[in-house]
Amino acid sequence: MIVTAGVSGLPRMTVHVPAPLRELTGGRDRLHFEARTVDDVLELIRETEPLLAGRLFADDGSVRRYINLFLNGADLRHLEAADRTVSRDSVLSIVPSVAGG
Repeated sequence: MIVTAGVSGLPRMTVHVPAPLRELTGGRDRLHFEARTVDDVLELIRETEPLLAGRLFADDGSVRRYINLFLNGADLRHLEAADRTVSRDSVLSIVPSVAGG
């Protein structure tokens, strides 16, 4: 199942939801958002997916330390603002850190 949210006419981005977090999206493995930037997509996640947002974001709104976000394979933490622009068919991957031994 796929959900689309955002403003019509903007680039459409796919957000891949990993298996451990799908229970927070009603089992959906992909979400689609129309937005100009990744930051806009993250805001749309906060607005439309409150359970998922609770796992992704700290109380101050920042992405939690153990959550890794990749835009088209590039670590979001290392991208400048200009590189955080969404283009047609952009993909944001959510990758929770795995701990254990």
